Amino acid sequence: MSVSEAKRALSQYAIRVNRANKRLSPQLAALASTGSTLQMQTAKYKIFKANKLTISPYKYGSPLVASPKFTGHPKWFFAAMTDRGGNTPLRDIIVLVQDKPGGPWRSAYTPLTTAPATGPLARGVDVADFPEVAPQDDASLVLPPGGISGALADVLNLGSRSGHYRSLTLTPWIKTRYRNLREDKTVFKRNGWAGTASYSASTVPTYAVRTTSGGALVWSAIELKEAFRHTGRGNNITWNHDEWGDLLRPYIRVSTAKTSLTTIERLEVLAYVPPKGKGRVRFLANRWAPISIQGR
Repeated sequence: MSVSEAKRALSQYAIRVNRANKRLSPQLAALASTGSTLQMQTAKYKIFKANKLTISPYKYGSPLVASPKFTGHPKWFFAAMTDRGGNTPLRDIIVLVQDKPGGPWRSAYTPLTTAPATGPLARGVDVADFPEVAPQDDASLVLPPGGISGALADVLNLGSRSGHYRSLTLTPWIKTRYRNLREDKTVFKRNGWAGTASYSASTVPTYAVRTTSGGALVWSAIELKEAFRHTGRGNNITWNHDEWGDLLRPYIRVSTAKTSLTTIERLEVLAYVPPKGKGRVRFLANRWAPISIQGR
């Protein structure tokens, strides 16, 4: 796939995703996205419709594109696209997949970052225009690409007790999510709710491409599942997001769970995985959405 072909695919993708975002339409989103991204967009649309929110159009520019070498389908490539449609420039580092010849190019992952919004992906991280795909079981890396999501989930569950703790660079959002998991359990217990909460690797596909350093860029996902029942006296549960608003009402028709609550949150992550002996795994971008909420 040539760079010009990739740019044409990206232009068509931007048109389709903006059309879907304007209407908050899962049906239109399916023309632009697939897999994890489609699930997350569908959930976001549901919440935004219920809370009467809108999505600013993406205004993409300054793309960095790399197309891995393939001999058949499905094919995929990735692009780092600067979005200046909002108040703060963002960089979406997306994976676009084509399932069959002539089919649409649809986003399978769309993690984003705010720093930096332009320039290299990260310090010391570069990819050739036509790189090799990194094997899922690549033993030359600090962790194999297929094991990144499991390692991250284990660290979020166990902290320093995890066997992967020293393999990962602990970003502020990792530390916050580790702390929030424990706070969630405490809040539920204090209010008379019993149940479980833990992270696990998602079953959505992982994509990995070789970097010029011999490492790999890896797109994968983890999920936080919480399942609680109200077993004693105490407060009911609400769930409000600072930007998205009420998260319960779009799913369970009320803003307060009184007897049960089961949720699944997905976090897409982009990691740079260095060769063994060359440092720790670094997480460069992420995106979050609650993809399932049940309760009453």
